[in-house]
Amino acid sequence: MVRAANTGISAVIDPYGRELARLGLTEKGTLDARLPAALAAAPFYAKYGEASFWLAVLLVSVVAIFARRHEG
Repeated sequence: MVRAANTGISAVIDPYGRELARLGLTEKGTLDARLPAALAAAPFYAKYGEASFWLAVLLVSVVAIFARRHEG
């Protein structure tokens, strides 16, 4: 990811979230960094999208219902 901002933070970030290069607030200059390579495999969310969110909601709901029915 490359983020360029006129007055904010500009940065180059790799697919793992590590910052490779940065210009902070109010810093003037240029960034000269290699663009990071793409991941070999798509991340979980890219593969399954919103289905992963709804699956998590369903699991939490089932656990909450189960826990409530079996309270002391």
